[in-house]
Amino acid sequence: MITVIILLVLSVALNVFLMVYLRWLLRKFAFLSENIGDLISSIDGFSKHLESVHELETFYGDPTLKNLIVHSQQIVKDVEIYKEIYTLFHEDEDIDLKKLFEREGLYAEEEFEETK
Repeated sequence: MITVIILLVLSVALNVFLMVYLRWLLRKFAFLSENIGDLISSIDGFSKHLESVHELETFYGDPTLKNLIVHSQQIVKDVEIYKEIYTLFHEDEDIDLKKLFEREGLYAEEEFEETK
């Protein structure tokens, strides 16, 4: 009987730990999902700026800048692959993550405020 009680307590403790860990992972994933679009637009802006500098008369045809442009375009493509993987929602959906997580019971109001 004592072993059954010990196993039950261990099982409950493990389940509580796993739920807390899952909540933590979901918060991190939501943050990543929200911000990866900003990263892509920033890198894409850098790539376009680099192309405009390369088009200037002073730097036109510079092989170093040309290689840098190719490299920045490849980085944009690589990051876009991760965007597809880590994006929770489509960009055209207006979803309030705070309301979604509260509805699902993932975390309370005060925890949401500290992640901002």
